[in-house]
Amino acid sequence: MNHLSNSDAELIQATINDDQEAFKIFVERYQKPIYSYLYRFLYQNREAAEDITQSVFLKVYQNLNTIDTAKSIKSWIYRIAHNEAANYLRSVSRKKESLFDDEQWSKMADQKEHQEDNSEQYSELIQKALEKIKPKYREVIVLYYFEEKSYEEIATILNSSANSVGTQIRRAKQHLKKILDKLAPDLAAIFIVLISLLSIERGRTL
Repeated sequence: MNHLSNSDAELIQATINDDQEAFKIFVERYQKPIYSYLYRFLYQNREAAEDITQSVFLKVYQNLNTIDTAKSIKSWIYRIAHNEAANYLRSVSRKKESLFDDEQWSKMADQKEHQEDNSEQYSELIQKALEKIKPKYREVIVLYYFEEKSYEEIATILNSSANSVGTQIRRAKQHLKKILDKLAPDLAAIFIVLISLLSIERGRTL
């Protein structure tokens, strides 16, 4: 049966009825956006993002019968991804391990001091700043600017409220400004431009 045009709820019900092809389509539908979210949230650690993406869909499969199809299934998946990522960050913190994989350390070591393209330079500054702010602030920035989630969707993912999400985003931008002031004090005056670039870069991996 061709499930490509089926809704999320229909795919979930078909999977519950032992139609594995339906779950394959469901995973293909959400695997890329979930990985993209985790990759940005977890300091661009490719290996961690891949492992946790697999863990997310395993949890989804194990909890199919608990899904309320009357609510946003997409937000439910992101909620699982958030929990898995938060658990990973706590584990890394306890072990005092690096959040960067070998590839990321290599990129940092080989990074050029000067960039010909100013927009690329600004994007790199934003990424450096995102690496330095607390996970709770980095996550709302990633969800709002890069994943294009509304305040309401983020609130569902974080089990919070839209007002609280708005507050977190404002605080995150304040922290970003402080860090950018230190990273590039000569560019402090164009902080608004840097923040605007976050919106322009939606859907693109920095």
